[in-house]
Amino acid sequence: MIKLTFPALFIILSIGLFFMYVDPTYTSIKTTLADGDQFNEALDKSKELQQIRDRLLARYNTFLTNDINKLAKLLPDNVDNVRLVLDIDNIASKYGMRIKNVSVDREGSKASGVIGPSSKLHESVKLLFSITASYKDLISFVKDLESSLRIVDIREVSLTPLIIRDDKKDGEHIYEYVISLQTYWLK
Repeated sequence: MIKLTFPALFIILSIGLFFMYVDPTYTSIKTTLADGDQFNEALDKSKELQQIRDRLLARYNTFLTNDINKLAKLLPDNVDNVRLVLDIDNIASKYGMRIKNVSVDREGSKASGVIGPSSKLHESVKLLFSITASYKDLISFVKDLESSLRIVDIREVSLTPLIIRDDKKDGEHIYEYVISLQTYWLK
């Protein structure tokens, strides 16, 4: 009976050792190896993304700084109300005009009746201002606005005739124009 007791005891002990230590350790090692494979895959993806980033950065660096600035002015990633007003005032000053009574209204801040996030890729701002000029100067001003880099849509123009005549410019009548325009930027 002793001859059978030791082998049976060793078999029971080895089975217990297998289920208590070897199997959980083996399962843990398999899980760790699977995690390691996922980490290696993520590392390979990150290296691939770094290569793509480096290629794009090299391509970006080939662009002239002046061209990048023009693109940023064409469709900026934020709205700078002061810069916008100064740009429009600079265009107006070419014709001896000054913009006044400026008001800015962000279109994005209005409730549109829709609940939830907006799917629009851009936002807009409405700018209202007045200028005093002759009709000929207004047309030149609008043409310069049209050819400027900043995207603007003139929404409304109203005029009030003034009694003033500009004798320096062949007696042209002077009007006060109230102009409403809209400009955009990326979200």
